[in-house]
Amino acid sequence: MTAAHPALLPSLLGLALLGLVLLRRFQRLATPQPLDERGRRRLARRPVLLLLLAGLLLLAPHSLTGYGAALLGALVGAGLAFWSAHHTRFDFGADGQATRYVPNIWIGGGVFLLFVLRLLWRLWPLLSGQMQPGTAGFDPASFAGSSPLTTALFLVFVAYQTAYAWLVLHAARAPRLA
Repeated sequence: MTAAHPALLPSLLGLALLGLVLLRRFQRLATPQPLDERGRRRLARRPVLLLLLAGLLLLAPHSLTGYGAALLGALVGAGLAFWSAHHTRFDFGADGQATRYVPNIWIGGGVFLLFVLRLLWRLWPLLSGQMQPGTAGFDPASFAGSSPLTTALFLVFVAYQTAYAWLVLHAARAPRLA
């Protein structure tokens, strides 16, 4: 039996952490979410962080095709968010205020799946050992923004999460008339 390569352990731990983060993200898309003070803060904070990441991505130089793909991705993501918000169910308390919301698993899950599949597609050469970090050909700066498709799918995810959070918060503010 041969011993595992010592550099393999950090990669496996990183993949396990990434898997845990992705699982938690999917749980937020599939299960009822609270609309208490903490839940509302989370909904308000998440889009700000995603918009900062998107802004940093868009500051990197892109071709005209890349910027067009980003715009198209943002429009598609916002459209999906409006459609998903229309299919979101709310649970109301006795006072008529929304206490939790149940996201549409199919729409949110589809956006999530597109994001994860594209991420895995971009990481596959590194994960399969075909390309090692630090060797010629692996450029972390170009990894994020060299492909218009990657940029578009990332902007679909960001626009979806941002618009959906705003729409849920807006709908939760309106009290339900009994």
